[in-house]
Amino acid sequence: MLLFSALLIVGGAALIVWSRELSVRYNSWTSRLRARYPRFFAPPTAERIKLNVAIMTWLYRAMGVAFAIEGFWALLDIGNAR
Repeated sequence: MLLFSALLIVGGAALIVWSRELSVRYNSWTSRLRARYPRFFAPPTAERIKLNVAIMTWLYRAMGVAFAIEGFWALLDIGNAR
């Protein structure tokens, strides 16, 4: 359980630190998907790309904070159980 808590904290910190890079990569992947299948997905405009990157950056940061808080909470539960 201690290892799991530590991995949650480290993973959450990694999501917070690399959220911008992850969101840019995610956006480029979805843009390639939209270019490959233009009938199903409309190609994004420049404004929409910036908005998508900003949204995904905040989502990655929020998930990172949630993972880190969960890891700290699990560590507190481990400390209180003894």
